Amino acid sequence: MTTPSQTLLIHGWGANHHIFDPLLAHLPATGQKNWCIPDLPGHGCAPFDGTFNIDSIADRLAAQLTARTHLLGWSLGGMVALSLAARYPEKVASLCLTASLAKLMASSDYPQGLQRVSLNMMASKFSEDYPKYMHEFLHLQMLYADICARTSINSLVDAICQYGPPTALNAALHALEQADLRPLLSSINCPVLLVYGGRDAITPPRMGEYLHQQLPQSEWCLLPQAAHTPFLSHPDEFARVLGQFWEQHS
Repeated sequence: MTTPSQTLLIHGWGANHHIFDPLLAHLPATGQKNWCIPDLPGHGCAPFDGTFNIDSIADRLAAQLTARTHLLGWSLGGMVALSLAARYPEKVASLCLTASLAKLMASSDYPQGLQRVSLNMMASKFSEDYPKYMHEFLHLQMLYADICARTSINSLVDAICQYGPPTALNAALHALEQADLRPLLSSINCPVLLVYGGRDAITPPRMGEYLHQQLPQSEWCLLPQAAHTPFLSHPDEFARVLGQFWEQHS
């Protein structure tokens, strides 16, 4: 497998960079020194100034890129990656979006969105007892994973929760609910890999299918038994698909 010269992995709402720890074990170690796996503002150990703006975050991350980069964005992190790819095409070699989206809420011209969301309740629970409800969230995502993947959850929760609950939970949730990145899609001119879980109720496959329709250079991959964290529940298959994609576009 050819390792990209530079790779940026962007986590989603409520988590931090440790969410990718299990996946890294399935990807080639060569070149990992050139990987950037940051925490979003107010998540993990990243500072938070009270604002959470997807485009501003994309600007800051783009400023750190020193070579054409392979982006991987999960959920909200995929929205940041989309913004970066659209606004800085010269810095992006390829884009992988997993369980991500262009818009969360449904509208008359976007039936693919959700009619209602329960993330506000999740934000409240995360603030109340972050380790307990992060464990519960990840356990639900792993219901259809193999036993090896499920047994890694306890240590993963410990790593994620060592910083306490994210300070940007509500601000990031508001940004997620208000964002509409559909106008940016026509500006994406790099190869795109879309990996979604057939059992994902947070970003159901129809959201990825919409992106596939709008992005002419996109490739579609559905993992039928995966939920909202395909890279955790099915790491071997996810790494294989991602590795093939990187080989084609490195």
